[in-house]
Amino acid sequence: KHATFSSTNFDNILTWETEADIPPGTVFDVQYKQYGEKVWLNKHECQSITRPFCNLTHETENFAEHYYARVRA
Repeated sequence: KHATFSSTNFDNILTWETEADIPPGTVFDVQYKQYGEKVWLNKHECQSITRPFCNLTHETENFAEHYYARVRA
């Protein structure tokens, strides 16, 4: 929950909160898309991960555009 982008020194990191009672072994999948696009794209390095963050810098490098990201547990 509460997935947010943070941008520092042109690095765009997606972070999210997990529930306190999250089951052991829970993994996360991250997807992203550019505003106006219909298809969500998988961030391959952030599939089946256990950490609550994903670096989307290369996928969101055009600062003139707007991006969405989502996380699935």
